[in-house]
Amino acid sequence: MSVALGPRMLPCLVWVPDARPSGTIPTHETARLRRSVWWVLPLLACVACSGSSSPSQPPGGEPDGGSQDAGCETPAPTENPPVDEKKDTLAASRLLRRASLALRGIPPTDEEYAAQAAAGDEAAQRAFVDSFVDRTLHEPLFYRTMFEKARDWFDIPVIASTADAPEYGAQQQRTVEQCKPGTAKAGAWKFYRGDAKACDGLKPDGTPADETTLEPWWAPGTTVTLVGYAGNTSETGITMPNGTPTPVNCRQVGPEGTCGCGPNAVRCHADHGTYPGHENFVIHNAQGQRRLLFEEPARLFAHLAWYDRPATDLILGTYSVGPTRVQAAYVSQALAGGLTELHNDDSWWRPERYSQAPIDPEHTPGDPYAWREYSVPARNPFLIADRDYRFDPRTQTGAVRGLPAAGILTSIGFLAGYPRERLRGARALEILACEVFSPPQGQTFNEYRRDPGTEGTCQHCHRRLDPAAIHFKRYAKHSSAFEGWGAKYFMPGVGTVWHWPVAWRKGQFPYGGDPYSHWNRWYQPDTLLTPVTEAQATANPESLFIDFLPSDQTLLGQVSDGTIGPLGFAKLIVASGSFDRCVVRHMHAQVMGRDIDPAAEAGYLEAQVKRFVDGGRKIRPYVKSLTQSNLFKRGH
Repeated sequence: MSVALGPRMLPCLVWVPDARPSGTIPTHETARLRRSVWWVLPLLACVACSGSSSPSQPPGGEPDGGSQDAGCETPAPTENPPVDEKKDTLAASRLLRRASLALRGIPPTDEEYAAQAAAGDEAAQRAFVDSFVDRTLHEPLFYRTMFEKARDWFDIPVIASTADAPEYGAQQQRTVEQCKPGTAKAGAWKFYRGDAKACDGLKPDGTPADETTLEPWWAPGTTVTLVGYAGNTSETGITMPNGTPTPVNCRQVGPEGTCGCGPNAVRCHADHGTYPGHENFVIHNAQGQRRLLFEEPARLFAHLAWYDRPATDLILGTYSVGPTRVQAAYVSQALAGGLTELHNDDSWWRPERYSQAPIDPEHTPGDPYAWREYSVPARNPFLIADRDYRFDPRTQTGAVRGLPAAGILTSIGFLAGYPRERLRGARALEILACEVFSPPQGQTFNEYRRDPGTEGTCQHCHRRLDPAAIHFKRYAKHSSAFEGWGAKYFMPGVGTVWHWPVAWRKGQFPYGGDPYSHWNRWYQPDTLLTPVTEAQATANPESLFIDFLPSDQTLLGQVSDGTIGPLGFAKLIVASGSFDRCVVRHMHAQVMGRDIDPAAEAGYLEAQVKRFVDGGRKIRPYVKSLTQSNLFKRGH
């Protein structure tokens, strides 16, 4: 048998003299056995203490804030470390490289290596690394590293199309394009579809087209001309559902039919692209709204790291970050829900109104493209600031005030990126609580009939994810869009608009498609996802949208306080400690280059979590503490 020996095992291979009584001559087999035993015993002792196998005991903490490996070989750091520990310590230049890769994602420059070498002796060169860490943690590149880390960590998909490209629903604005040179109204803006003669200055019937000049939200400080239906400033208009002319209130329905773009054109979007719709749709356009909404969750994490905010604000906070085009999507959602008072709110698009907001380090104050902090309830009042809002549709009737804002969990990028509540719940557990969903092996389950949470093989995961998914039921896409016009996002039971006749429960026209068909199929009474009785559902169909965890269920061992929506979920994973452990594991992987095994290194993980929580759950101080640890300096 050959044994591969690592460099740290060599000192353990000692010679053991033959212990047989004098004068005895062992047989061949006896001698072979004795040699094997005396060979194995010191080898086992060596392997157990060398750290070359899985640790049998979790690592402990260190007085200086660092951490040790598991195993019995590594001593606590001392002022005069043993010879082995000195050999294990990284050279100053390698330590600089490790710090640079952890904080910036790139190796040091030649100039930085030269500056370190010129610092003096080894102690001075190590002090150079400490100053490098302090400096880098406050450079814009650290913000960029945290953003890219969070983008890969969250792995939230781009909002998908449900029709042909460039279909894109979250915009909920009607696209306007400029009239071409040579037309009567060259340079003016008109609806891309449905108003063919506007650039000639005519309505479809040949009469003069409407025309208005205003300051648009997308170009503050300038004026543009809207022509045709886009320029209609009347409070009423005509739509053509099923080919029948129908009068509508333009402030309520928005730019549909003959209704215009509204004050400051807030219900429309100016598209400067070659083909209307692609400017916001294509993911390679860094300033396209679809790309920006996709980035918002990761940008919020980077913002928290940059401004030393608690990491829990990522899922418990009432604020987010976004340039003007991101905030336009939240305003559009509120307008679609009937909050017409936002027509005259210019705080989200006029630079002097937001120039004092905290921004990312890559832009300047007042820049409409800056990732600036904003209050989510101010942009969409249906995402409320109340931290303890409760609504039980089994016993309460009427409209829900809204969903409590919950950081990235109520972001449009997250809710629209994952189109179903179970997918949202599962991914939220995986991303933010580091849960792992694995299929069962060799188990027998009861027969599946109607509830995946209590029946069939799927209950293996659904027993865990349905108590999370229940919090994500009040957001769903309806229909499809083209050039940003047509699709709606419903928040069922919220406000005054998102309610429907009881016929939706039967799937009757016009309630045959999504999201009604999904609700009717999966929101079944007396299931884990929908814990209401058949009688309650009959008396109040909106009770099917129950979105808090009843007291007889738990999530990660926690009982809900009754807070509805994604915030109720966020409270549970924070209370369980899962969120803190998950953040620590991801930050540890970023800095130390490896995850923490929650089973084999439970003690080490809890020590790291305590350090993180005691430090106010702030990312930058925790990252710095990891770079100061003994393990980091030893390359572990």
